[in-house]
Amino acid sequence: MEIVELEGYLTALIAWPVNVPTGAWLPPIWGGRGWRVPAKIAAPAQFEKFVALVSGFMRELDREFGRQPSRFETSVLHGLSNSARVAGLRAWAKGFMSGLTLGSQGLKWRNEIAGAAVRIIAANTSPSAPPGPQAIEKIASAVFALMSQRASRGPLGALEVSPASPAATR
Repeated sequence: MEIVELEGYLTALIAWPVNVPTGAWLPPIWGGRGWRVPAKIAAPAQFEKFVALVSGFMRELDREFGRQPSRFETSVLHGLSNSARVAGLRAWAKGFMSGLTLGSQGLKWRNEIAGAAVRIIAANTSPSAPPGPQAIEKIASAVFALMSQRASRGPLGALEVSPASPAATR
C-alpha cells in the first residue's frame, strides 16, 4: 500500500474496529492474504521495524482523532496538490473500504449514522464524484461520525502481532 491508501486503511480500523485476530490486519498492507511475509521484511529486525512504523502511524492517527476538538489535519491528503487530490482521495477510499470489510462485521451498518457516514465517504471518493474542494472536510466529518459510534473512545493499546514469527511463516 502507498501511504495515502495506508492512511485510509488504518483510519477504518480505528473508526470501525473489526473483530479480527491480532495482527491479521497486517497482511493487506503488504498485499498479502495470509501470513507469508515479503522477503524484504522477513528478517525479524526488519519485521519489527515495519510493525513499529505502521503501528506508530496508526497511533498518531488515533491521537489526532482523539484530540479535542478532533482533527484530521495530519492527513496525507492535505499535502496533495489539486491534480493529485482526486487520485489521492480514491486511493485513501480504497484503503478505507479494505479496512471496513476486514473481518466478520464487514459493511453491516451499526445504525443509520454509521451507514450515512460510509455513504458520504463513498460519494466523495468514487470515480464519478466531482473533485470538490470540500471533499476532505466531508470525509473527515464522516470519519468523526463513525468514531462517535465506537464502543471505546480510549486510545489504542498495544498493537501486537500474531505470536508467529515471520521466519515461521515463510
